[in-house]
Amino acid sequence: AGPLSPPVIPRRATSSRITVMSTTPQVSVITVSFNAMAALPDTLASLRTQRGVSYEWVVVDGASTDGSAAWCAAQQPDAFVSEPDRGIYDAMNKAVGLARGEWVYFLNAGDRLADERTLADLVAAARPEDGLVYGDAVYFGEQGERRKRFDWVSARNLVYGDLCHQAVLARRRLFASVGPFDLAYRYNADFDWLLKVVATGAGMRYVPRDVAYFHDAGAHVANAQKSESERDVVRARHCPRWRWLLGHGALRMRLKLRRSLGWT
Repeated sequence: AGPLSPPVIPRRATSSRITVMSTTPQVSVITVSFNAMAALPDTLASLRTQRGVSYEWVVVDGASTDGSAAWCAAQQPDAFVSEPDRGIYDAMNKAVGLARGEWVYFLNAGDRLADERTLADLVAAARPEDGLVYGDAVYFGEQGERRKRFDWVSARNLVYGDLCHQAVLARRRLFASVGPFDLAYRYNADFDWLLKVVATGAGMRYVPRDVAYFHDAGAHVANAQKSESERDVVRARHCPRWRWLLGHGALRMRLKLRRSLGWT
């Protein structure tokens, strides 16, 4: 059997928005994009291989001029918007507003799901108390591929480290309780949002598997120094400086020991 495609359902459209009515999916897969025609086909191909889970595809395009907006619309996503925005997190907030699934997953232009069972395995692993389900990510770009494991992440130490957003499945209801991504942050609003979720006491569950191939070539890489400076601002919002220094130092020693033992 060939790859599964999202169902073709009659659409209701306006000039820049397309919405589709269907049964409620388990996962809302969100793709935000701007002038990314070269990357989008591989991203969608990885989504269309997914089995064992019901999903919808929500696309928010930032008024692209390279033909990618028309291409996305032609693929009949379950929800589509093409209009100017105030950056990636504004686009992600718009997409969450269009989503209907129990879970939200961000699969942005250039990224790919690890294999055909990725979404199904994450959903199956979740317990009722879990707000976040996450695994590992394979970063790829000009420097080749490298796997980042996140089995060490917990509610207690997330602020001292990081967690690739493309490795995370989040319950959509959390956006109602903690709010949208904060547009005051240009590079780290997703990290800030995850820390807000942790503060609510929502459960976190690690699944030992690759979740995504993450194209490590976004604005946070091109502006690495600004991104890291902003991340310090986010950390200060959630953790006193002295505690972060102690916790981060201890975490670095732990991860270094793991690497020396070949655990990462």
